[in-house]
Amino acid sequence: MSDFKASYADVILSIPQKQIDRAFQYRVPDNLQDRIQTGMRALVPFGPGGKQYEATVVGLTDTAQISADKLKSLLDLIGDEPVFTAEMLALTHWMRDKYYTTYADCLKCVQPAGIQLKRKTRRDKTPVAAAPWQAAAAPRLTHEQERALAFILEKIDNIPQTEAPPRPILIHGVTGSGKTEIYLRLIEAALRKGRQAIVLVPEIALTPQTVSVFVSRLGDAVTVTHSRLSQGERYEQWKKARDGQASVMIGPRSAIFAPFPKLGVIIIDEEHEHTYKSESSPKYSAREVAVERGRITGAAVVLGSATPSLTTYYQAESRLIDKVVLRERVNQTPPEVSIVDMRLELARGNRSIFSMNLQKALTENIQAKKQSILFLNRRGHSTFVSCRNCGEVLKCDNCSVNYTYHIASDTLICHYCGKKAPRPDLCPTCGSKYIKFFGVGTQKVEEEALKLFPQETVIRMDLDTTKGKRGHEKLLNAFRRGEASILIGTQMIAKGLDFPNVTLVGVIAADVSLNNGDFRAGETTFQLLTQVAGRAGRAQDPGRVFIQTYSPDHYSVVYAKEQNYEAFYAHEIALRRQMVYPPFSHIFSVLLSGESEKQIIQLLHGLLHILKASGRGGLFEFLGPAPAQIVKINNRYRWKLLIKGEDEDSLKKFMMDCVGQWQTQHEMANVTRQLTMDPSMME
Repeated sequence: MSDFKASYADVILSIPQKQIDRAFQYRVPDNLQDRIQTGMRALVPFGPGGKQYEATVVGLTDTAQISADKLKSLLDLIGDEPVFTAEMLALTHWMRDKYYTTYADCLKCVQPAGIQLKRKTRRDKTPVAAAPWQAAAAPRLTHEQERALAFILEKIDNIPQTEAPPRPILIHGVTGSGKTEIYLRLIEAALRKGRQAIVLVPEIALTPQTVSVFVSRLGDAVTVTHSRLSQGERYEQWKKARDGQASVMIGPRSAIFAPFPKLGVIIIDEEHEHTYKSESSPKYSAREVAVERGRITGAAVVLGSATPSLTTYYQAESRLIDKVVLRERVNQTPPEVSIVDMRLELARGNRSIFSMNLQKALTENIQAKKQSILFLNRRGHSTFVSCRNCGEVLKCDNCSVNYTYHIASDTLICHYCGKKAPRPDLCPTCGSKYIKFFGVGTQKVEEEALKLFPQETVIRMDLDTTKGKRGHEKLLNAFRRGEASILIGTQMIAKGLDFPNVTLVGVIAADVSLNNGDFRAGETTFQLLTQVAGRAGRAQDPGRVFIQTYSPDHYSVVYAKEQNYEAFYAHEIALRRQMVYPPFSHIFSVLLSGESEKQIIQLLHGLLHILKASGRGGLFEFLGPAPAQIVKINNRYRWKLLIKGEDEDSLKKFMMDCVGQWQTQHEMANVTRQLTMDPSMME
């Protein structure tokens, strides 16, 4: 701490309201001048009544902005040390502008979960050093791995940068090509230089496996964070990183905010996954935040995927980022993939959700004492419940979405608001007794699998079965120990998991993601199919994959069968260019929700009028207003307006100007507004 004693502090209040989204100045009382530092939390009075609020100190000065006698004084400091470094404050400033939100929301996002529980605690000033890290013997690398590693080590060796930070690097490696080994070598290189590393994984299900692999090599240097930990536990992990007790943080997107003082490398595994985009304010992309944090700190940013997002690959092809390619599996044995036309199965009289070929392969796998994975990107027993007499589909009154039937509790459940309803015996509309369960969910797959193989043990992984702190880990460990011959799951089992005894993968319904109403449906389908196919045959035994579909000729399915990313990319990028979809444009989404559907539709038409009256309509395309994919959630209607433009900065400035006019001209009481640039999914 310097000898400078600040008389005044600039603070951001912990109130996420646009009207007060700026720094306010306070006097620093004499008793706090020796302790106060930028990045600390403070208690301040605000408003006519002097109500107390938490705030973050973002600047210190000896110059008052207004007459000093008009400034209120800080009441107290919370804790003994800063929560935010200068680097993290710079990151929140960037996030606030990037994601159209408030400083308060960004600071809350970046600060550790559970810190509110530690308001009055003071820690021992003596940091506890992490156990000294020593490199373990590393497995022998393939030629491709050595080449990729040599290209990226160079980047690590140049840290810290004296000029521009290193460009992000894409590792495009087929499933099973050994990307994890390269990650480990990069982290070891950073640790040797006294620097730290962040490893992002897209799913909580992947965290235990990743932690196990990394701990076996890096020992006590590794710590972990994710949402299934308690707030107190997450705070302790954050504290380990801040205090130098850990050097590697592993976790989903929030791990990007680990408070490492000398960050050397950020690794984003499965970089294409939409789970890296937050669905609540601030609606940040962990990938974008990682690149910006790398720019601020000079850390190397590594993006890994067998199926990179189209935008990332386009950036690599345009030489905006660097790229290395791993084309071969470590075991040199890609799985054998077959497409099964389910229309022919139906014509042959097979009413089962399993094709005859898949049933035969499952039987052979069980007899060979091998394990199988059955993948379906949907949970529940049946997708919807319908009356065969009048066609009525039973829906949630709150959310205007179909109920899903859950056999374990014999109830209908809304997957958006959680509302439950009893299973009806008669149709509530016409009184008919011809109620039928349509569609297939993971519970239905489990039920059918046990009918075919009653002697076998089956494990089902979805949001229903993995609740609790270690829900994913317990089920995956049981499957790894061979306690079940079949694993059934949603997309949480589609990528990253490594089970040497799995030699068969069955995709029950490849068409689900093809019909989600998003322009990225083809991309999502190709990624899911390629990733889940990569779970088979990862050891020495060859793998087999059966993709069941009603669209066997769709290019996403065909190229996934061939495991041919380059051909898929060429096809998809041509379509995007023709339709001027990202990456050839940017889409700005304005989503309103409110209790009055008429009000939010009128508000969006008011914005559309301002957009068209601006005289810049030739540069932008306006889509809507239109109902959101889910038009009603918790009794609040949801409508959206989409604006498409080729240049991100121009589109952003145009929308901020027009939205500013719109907000001053219209009453928006009881209306929630979400502004998003390039949403990861069409909401």
